[in-house]
Amino acid sequence: MLEGHQTRIFGLHLSAWFSKWSERRRAREIRLLLEGIREQQHGFHIVAGDFNALAPGERLQVAQMPRWIRAMVWVSGRDIARETIQAMLDERYADVWRARNPIGDGYTFPTWGPHVRLDYMFTPEHYKDRIAECCVVSEAREAIDASDHYPLLAVVDG
Repeated sequence: MLEGHQTRIFGLHLSAWFSKWSERRRAREIRLLLEGIREQQHGFHIVAGDFNALAPGERLQVAQMPRWIRAMVWVSGRDIARETIQAMLDERYADVWRARNPIGDGYTFPTWGPHVRLDYMFTPEHYKDRIAECCVVSEAREAIDASDHYPLLAVVDG
């Protein structure tokens, strides 16, 4: 908790797989999560984790993906639906990384050849200025060894 403030952090890991069908499932998962935390949505809070989804406007580099994922993307219409992240934006959440890094890719996956941003941190729009900094931690050996995703680090102003 930040001194003098009640702060909540909601960590998540949404369903994996890249297809229209799995995107619908992730969108349902995020809507259920938002409904479940509705009473906490009036105070400062962060929703963060592996969304396994792309934001609207984010670049999809299919050529670097494993063959089986490329096949699923092709079968799904040659792109990945972006409904999950759009649901967060529609609920007036700010994409913290993008708010602090308007230019750049912010790739978090995979650590052995990052080419897609699947990990996000959101806060309600009216609190986004409390996030002084947000970065992808890609240089620390511990970050590389801990997961196949790079973590996000945010500095929050009290």
